[in-house]
Amino acid sequence: MSPFARHRAARRLRDRGAVVELTPLIDIVFQLLIFFLLTATFKDQSSLDVELARAKSQERSETPQTVVVSISSDGRYEIEGNILEARELEMRLCAKAQQGEKILHIRADRESQHENLVLAMDAAKRCGMSKMGILHQN
Repeated sequence: MSPFARHRAARRLRDRGAVVELTPLIDIVFQLLIFFLLTATFKDQSSLDVELARAKSQERSETPQTVVVSISSDGRYEIEGNILEARELEMRLCAKAQQGEKILHIRADRESQHENLVLAMDAAKRCGMSKMGILHQN
């Protein structure tokens, strides 16, 4: 090979620069993304700090048309992040019942008074909610 041809070949390599393949990098990034999405744990966002009572049974109930009422140890109520007074609870439950949400799940703190739980269940019954359940921690 002549010196001129070698110089031309070297110049072509220098002008072209380094080539980086992005396909394997993109594959790895997508696999990491899928891994973290599948292994992530999501926490229910609640304004009230409620410590649920423990139960020995492991039956779970997941229904999309449910209303979850949280009751704190000091007697405050919460629905969807909104803290309510006892008199507002029935109005909110009736509005939810009219939207087709006929099942009530209650997240009551283990230190909450029985009276607060009964008040929530009574308000739900007056609003026409057909089923009620008490959520617990396994």
